[in-house]
Amino acid sequence: MKYGFYITFLIALCLFVGCRKEQHEQIREFSAEDFKAWKVSEYMLNSARIRSEIHRLSAQKGIRMYADAFTRNYYNRHGAFLWIDRMGAGSRADTLLSWLAQTPALGLKKSSFHVDEITADLEKLRRLRFSPDESINTVAARVEFNLTQAYLRYVCGQRFGYVNPYTCFNRLERTDTTRNAPYRRLFDIPTETATDSFVHVALQQIRQERFTNFLTGIQPTHPVYRRLLQAYQSGSDTLIQSQKLLVNLERSRWRTPQPSGKYVWVNIAGFTLTAVNEEQEEILRMRVCGGDLRHKTPLLYSLIDRVEFNPYWIIPTSIIKREIAPRHAGSSTYFERNRIRILNKATGEEMDPTELSAAQLKSGKYTLRQDRGEGNSLGRMIFRFPNNFSVFLHDTNNRSAFTRKIRAISHGCVRVERPLDLAIFLMNEPQPDVIDRMRIAIDLPPLTAQGRQEQQDPDRKKISVYPFSPTIPVFIHYYTVYPSPNGALETFPDSYGYDEVLQQKLNAF
Repeated sequence: MKYGFYITFLIALCLFVGCRKEQHEQIREFSAEDFKAWKVSEYMLNSARIRSEIHRLSAQKGIRMYADAFTRNYYNRHGAFLWIDRMGAGSRADTLLSWLAQTPALGLKKSSFHVDEITADLEKLRRLRFSPDESINTVAARVEFNLTQAYLRYVCGQRFGYVNPYTCFNRLERTDTTRNAPYRRLFDIPTETATDSFVHVALQQIRQERFTNFLTGIQPTHPVYRRLLQAYQSGSDTLIQSQKLLVNLERSRWRTPQPSGKYVWVNIAGFTLTAVNEEQEEILRMRVCGGDLRHKTPLLYSLIDRVEFNPYWIIPTSIIKREIAPRHAGSSTYFERNRIRILNKATGEEMDPTELSAAQLKSGKYTLRQDRGEGNSLGRMIFRFPNNFSVFLHDTNNRSAFTRKIRAISHGCVRVERPLDLAIFLMNEPQPDVIDRMRIAIDLPPLTAQGRQEQQDPDRKKISVYPFSPTIPVFIHYYTVYPSPNGALETFPDSYGYDEVLQQKLNAF
């Protein structure tokens, strides 16, 4: 038995050594050439084929949102692949997808960010399961292009807005009905927009450790955005249509100057003016009238530098050409009734209306000026601020207009219901004697004994202008849903049809 055990052991040892030797010899004989037989062409990534497919996708999908131009430019310049490598697609794709999946809660469509398509293609790429009519390079190209397009849409949209208000509103209406007439400028608020430098930084973040922090940092911070988003997500404001909330959410994404301190906020959609003094915690609200549908009040930002009393009205050339010259040329009755004088610009001479034809009035050689005081179309007070439209806040001789619900009746200026109250509110330290001088200038009784005494002085000089120092920011915006001073959301009619325009833009991508 003992010898049988040893014999068995020796046989086993020989077999083991032989197998190890054979196995060692087999491994040693493999070379790089042997591995070529293991390659499967269907699963090989080819950068040239991927780039070719990306260019085809870029041309096919076109530019539906302004951010798409950045995606196209990046790949046209042969930018490095951002999401895929020789191992497929990494975890950054999953991180982005988790953010994009939440876009419906922001009032956006998942389809705008290719969420379902990217999810399906990632599954194919990672499991190497492709349909008969596609290859790994086709799928990889879709993953790379769609992730970049979705990412830039999201970060540009959340940071600057999905619609560029400059291109949206300043290519909306032409100045007249002729085919090649220039567009009317309707939006002139300084607004941050996506730039090449921002996109460069955004693309760099994709492979950084703080990728998630970047996505957090580009979210809107506007208090109005948070209030509207809260209403949309909670559904608590059931009387407000969700579509109305969504277009106003978009407005609140735009990076425009933010009001603070003492300022004037005009909401043309609501035909309301709110003056705010944050330091004193004071608010003054009043109704206003805005431009009619043919003369929409432009949306703008400026600084009120003064209020003038009993101003002349220098009639704009557009009104002369469209209304006065065709209808009233040669009529002394019209000019006398409205206290309008015609002045020769070259000489300053006052002209006889009956001697001038419509063509002469349109020539630009004459100034039409309405006399100061009662009956002047600007009323008794006007708040001046620099702008590109000759638009101002002013009084009016038509007080009944403020009783209307829709107060779109002017040629573009903003008519103010209580101009004297606004002037006093905007003063740094309202002094009774100054207030009395303002009241006397517009034929209101003074409030103090000193004021009454001054009113009786035949040699007194009426106040004609009061400068504001520092100047007062004025914002003319258009919101059809906006928080009131107590935080409740107010809704207003879409008199200018801007909601519909924005909705169409948001639905287009």
